[in-house]
Amino acid sequence: MDSKLCSIWEQRLAEYESSGKSIVAWCKERAVRENQFYYWRKKLRTGQTEKVQPVKWLSLELPLCKQAIPAGDSINICVRQAIVEIRKGFDHHLLREIVQVLQTI
Repeated sequence: MDSKLCSIWEQRLAEYESSGKSIVAWCKERAVRENQFYYWRKKLRTGQTEKVQPVKWLSLELPLCKQAIPAGDSINICVRQAIVEIRKGFDHHLLREIVQVLQTI
């Protein structure tokens, strides 16, 4: 989540709190959609804002796989006795989890 946008909404919500106006009146006066107001108020109150983390690349030293890389839209990654086939359009999060598990083996 963009920290600048969070700061803007924190400031807006503080202005609302000190205004003494209803949400409807405050939003109308500032041309803010009510659904945006409620969304940000919930997001900031519950601490659901996500800190953007830089991508951390993992260096893998793998022995050569004895199986040939299949032709087409997939590749195989061999780690010890495990072979992970990755196809076009794969789930990046799932691959990350698989690599993390393979590191522990």
